[in-house]
Amino acid sequence: METVEEKKLIVTKIKEGTVIDRIPPGKAMKVLHVLGINDNYPYTVALAMRVKSKKMQLKDIVKIKGKMLTPEESQKLSLIAPNAVVNIINDYKVEKKIVLEIPEQVSEIIRCLNPNCVTNNREPVSPIFYVVSKEPLILRCKYCDRLLEGQNLSEQL
Repeated sequence: METVEEKKLIVTKIKEGTVIDRIPPGKAMKVLHVLGINDNYPYTVALAMRVKSKKMQLKDIVKIKGKMLTPEESQKLSLIAPNAVVNIINDYKVEKKIVLEIPEQVSEIIRCLNPNCVTNNREPVSPIFYVVSKEPLILRCKYCDRLLEGQNLSEQL
């Protein structure tokens, strides 16, 4: 029988960086992909998947040393991990907590799937999507009305 101490997940603290908590289980790899973190990232990255959680039953956690999220990266993450909590770490302490929320409108970070959309035809028009539904996630292109569903989203980010 395991003791409480034996069940604890031990990951070292980081001095500066970002910890993304309450990621839906199985989505941590997508989070790393969206943030452009791959095997060439020069700092420590800790990834915990399917960790027991009191609030969610199971969750993923990503800890990234030396990385501060841009507003664009936070918006991308909100689409694949809504309600995740981003903790900004400074001098080993949580400096700021941000709960991610799906916005009502998404600009410039997603490409429209419609090859005939004005945003894909060399026009100086940035893609804009309206959120039709948050659960399940469905977005609608402002220009051609093409729907984009959440499961197809990570390839577009």
